[in-house]
Amino acid sequence: MNVIIEIIISIMILIGASLSILAAIGVIRLPDVYTRTHAAGISNTFGVSLLLFATVGYFFHSGEGFNARVLLAILFIYLTTPIASHLINRAAYDTGVPLAIRIRDQLRSVKKDDIKKRKNVIIKQEQLERARQEREELEEQLDWELRDEKIEEREELEDIAREKEETLIELESDDSEQEIIELDEEEKDKKE
Repeated sequence: MNVIIEIIISIMILIGASLSILAAIGVIRLPDVYTRTHAAGISNTFGVSLLLFATVGYFFHSGEGFNARVLLAILFIYLTTPIASHLINRAAYDTGVPLAIRIRDQLRSVKKDDIKKRKNVIIKQEQLERARQEREELEEQLDWELRDEKIEEREELEDIAREKEETLIELESDDSEQEIIELDEEEKDKKE
């Protein structure tokens, strides 16, 4: 039983080491950044993980106990290596690092369409903003025109009211003059 476990651990170590060597060769030999980071990310993730699993198995089998730190290291590698590879590739693509000659860029057409859509959305937003500003300006202008019309109407109504008051005052003054004249005539008649 001990021999079988040692053989399994040895095979895991050999496979892990060979995957790490393949990753190193891939980083040196592959043509562009994208394939290099892919090789380094995938091969190193599995290679280092197999080496660490072999380490856990060896220490568990030898009776030294179970080491949780190694399992946490494996989990950490599984979580961080693919994310790091993805972000490195994305940064390289966004900054315009060229692809290898044999590789066809399928993302470019999607990005162009996305850029066109974004430009159209931005243009529509600008048009809507301009239309909203024009509408607000028209509303403000109409408010001022209505205020001016109301002021003119109020002034006209005030003029009409003044004219009526003046005519009433004139009529009252004419009536009072006429009453005075009539009273004077009555007094004269009484005296006579």
